[in-house]
Amino acid sequence: MPVTEEELKTIFASSCIESAARAIGCPASEMYLRMKRINLIENYIWEFYDVLHTQSRVYVTEDILKTLDIWEKKAGINH
Repeated sequence: MPVTEEELKTIFASSCIESAARAIGCPASEMYLRMKRINLIENYIWEFYDVLHTQSRVYVTEDILKTLDIWEKKAGINH
């Protein structure tokens, strides 16, 4: 059965959430909520899927964690 682009993006976003959570030692559910609160999944991971999915897992994880930090600070959220 063919996989749609939306399904591919969802799978990729899920792996990004899990990798970022693992990198900082928190539950994936907590990472998901942090990302969701600032719309990072839709406005960064999905938006830049075409570029991000061609990069290494290490690069993507570091990039997402940096972006999460920047966006949370802009939103006045401290972690």
